[in-house]
Amino acid sequence: MEFLQPYYTVIALILIALVVLVGAAMIIRSFNGRVRGRRGSRLGIAEYYELDKTRRLVLIRRDDVEHLMLVGGNQDVVIESNIPTASMNQPQIPPPPEPQMRQAPRPAVFGATRPPLRPVAPSFQDPNG
Repeated sequence: MEFLQPYYTVIALILIALVVLVGAAMIIRSFNGRVRGRRGSRLGIAEYYELDKTRRLVLIRRDDVEHLMLVGGNQDVVIESNIPTASMNQPQIPPPPEPQMRQAPRPAVFGATRPPLRPVAPSFQDPNG
């Protein structure tokens, strides 16, 4: 272990930096207002807001419906129930119709007037002879 002796300070600094990063991540996570439940669970706390030491507003989600409650203090109170979630608030937009192909307009070769055309009788003459 004597070959590691010059590196003891570097190893100690790396461990301290790692502990500081993990602590910072835990502090940031604790200040986040959203509480996440297990994936696929039907019941969960969407958000909460602490009003004072004993009371907090809690937004509870159940099957795409949210309920706002005031918990703590003398009693718990349901403030608002059956709040549709954000996915239910968005209007259902029908898919756009298939674009119809239309033919491009033909350019006017002769302008606005058309030249007089006369019929030509076919001639079946041999051009070589």
